[in-house]
Amino acid sequence: MSKTIIVMRHEFMTLITKPSFWISLVGLPLFMGVVMAISILGSGAATAATIASRQNRTTVQGYVDHSGLIQTMPEGAVFQAFPDEAAARTALAAGEVQGFFVVPQDYVASGNVTYISPEFSPLDSPTGQFERVLRYNLVGGDEAELARAMTSVNVQQEAALAPSDAKGGTGLPFPLLPMFAGILFMIVMISASSYLMQTVSSEKENRMVEVLMSSITPRQMLAGKIMGLGLIGFIQLGLWLLSSLSALAYIPAAANLGSVSASSVVVAVIYFVLGYFIYASLMGGLGALMPGTREAAQYTFFILLPLIIPMYLNTALLYEPDGPLAVVLSLIPFTSPVVMVMRVMATDVPLWQIVAGIALLAVTVVIVLNLVARLFRAQTLLSGSKPSLKDIALALR
Repeated sequence: MSKTIIVMRHEFMTLITKPSFWISLVGLPLFMGVVMAISILGSGAATAATIASRQNRTTVQGYVDHSGLIQTMPEGAVFQAFPDEAAARTALAAGEVQGFFVVPQDYVASGNVTYISPEFSPLDSPTGQFERVLRYNLVGGDEAELARAMTSVNVQQEAALAPSDAKGGTGLPFPLLPMFAGILFMIVMISASSYLMQTVSSEKENRMVEVLMSSITPRQMLAGKIMGLGLIGFIQLGLWLLSSLSALAYIPAAANLGSVSASSVVVAVIYFVLGYFIYASLMGGLGALMPGTREAAQYTFFILLPLIIPMYLNTALLYEPDGPLAVVLSLIPFTSPVVMVMRVMATDVPLWQIVAGIALLAVTVVIVLNLVARLFRAQTLLSGSKPSLKDIALALR
């Protein structure tokens, strides 16, 4: 056990003292924050420039009334009448009006109106103002009747026969926080498990593993590396979580991302730990099999694919967090570390599903650790050639 602790301490100190580790650890949140800040500031500057340019142009609107409906204007409405479309187009070309409406002769029956302008933006449309003019004349110029006609419907209460359990209130079919949590856990789990593959592969390349094999067993080396690099993963996850929550505290719209409970955090941490043991063991086994880092990197995608799949299905999973697809993926050990984290932060997951998922993960951890420990044999670690399927089968015996 003491040798396992020595390996754990060595792996932890080796990685945590590397400047590249801290650059990636601190640099990624800072980079994402800078990108978001630039995006927000750039969007604000563009919006201000657009508003300023529109303020410098004329805001007078015109109309051509073929129906003869418009006889008077409500208070505050400013529209210039034209006898025909030719006159309106001439005024538009001269910049006297920003655009003009064409009311056809059958407007009362059809309700159709045409708006003509050099450019059209739904955010700066005069349609609502002209609609008020038309309704004012339809009610005979009565301001009280116009006010009643323009009053919108106010739904004071909504009820559903099958209310949703989704947490948060973003206005979307699902809250955004579970998606962010799933992405964060996936990135940390992938990076933490990849450290183990890189460490084992590099030690095989520089023949350091030959020195280690003379004083430690393969099982002790595997256990020490998993625990040491797992501690690194916890530090990474903790710092990123704290930095994300601190940043969201200063964003007013963050309140609409969704909410998270303490029990959800506990469940997420348990799934992260068990998921890390699975993927770190698999990546370590890959590093033990391959002769070098370059060869091992070619196969990492296939090992990490189950973690990536939920990100492609995130909309379907969060739209129906209690649907069959979400439930099945949250019980499969290779996808549950991400899917269950998303579910517990999006809905109230039944306790039996959480317990079943943890049990399946724990059994898978034991199986994977035993299989990978067989790969961590001296003949496998000291081999410098790329193994065949037959060699892998023999190593697992």
